[in-house]
Amino acid sequence: MSGAAQSRTVPPAGALAASFVTLALACAADSGVGPDLPQVPEWIRLPMESGSTVSIAVVRPEATPRGVVVAFPWGAGDASLLLGLIDSYWDQAAPAAGYAVVGVETYGPDLDEDAAAVMSTVMSWIDENFAGASGDIVMTGASAGGIGVFHAALAVPDRVGGIIAMPGRYAGEGSLEPLAGTPVWMMVGEGDARWVEGSETTAERLEGAGADVTLDILPGQGHVLIVGQDALVQWMERR
Repeated sequence: MSGAAQSRTVPPAGALAASFVTLALACAADSGVGPDLPQVPEWIRLPMESGSTVSIAVVRPEATPRGVVVAFPWGAGDASLLLGLIDSYWDQAAPAAGYAVVGVETYGPDLDEDAAAVMSTVMSWIDENFAGASGDIVMTGASAGGIGVFHAALAVPDRVGGIIAMPGRYAGEGSLEPLAGTPVWMMVGEGDARWVEGSETTAERLEGAGADVTLDILPGQGHVLIVGQDALVQWMERR
């Protein structure tokens, strides 16, 4: 087992859950970032009311899904980077546990302005295609996607059952109060100084807004995090 992450959980009543996810993360990280046999997502282009389109990459579980992971990629958010994010964290354990994965090809910070249109389109597709699972939505993003995930969640706060930012931070000026009560798991490498500061500030804002937030600072890690896929699923199942 690798060294345990530094963890802050607010409110204090969530301390037991924080201890569990920190232990799971530390143990699972030893297995590396991605699985040996990645699945190949299905690409679907969705028309938006504006006349433009948004592309999604979908990984379906073998059985009827129980929930949906909506993922936002790092970097410029193009197709190859979205596939890398899904391959790293979401293509094996989540589908095996019954979660569909819907990756959104978009540059996360652009969602500051585009989230309403993009999320209306993506959520409509999920409602039509995963109707039985559309009541359990977990949103996630890394780096640029970890910025975008908060804009996306604030666009449809009543649809969000959890947020995983790895790393992430909220760069907007609006209130986070619509996310009150939402479980949020934030992770950041201890060597990623600028993102540690941004993560801590965001965690404080989320706490003030009433969200159920855990911040894990991962020892020995930098910007691209090594996190086992099973740890992510275990957190979702224990929300």
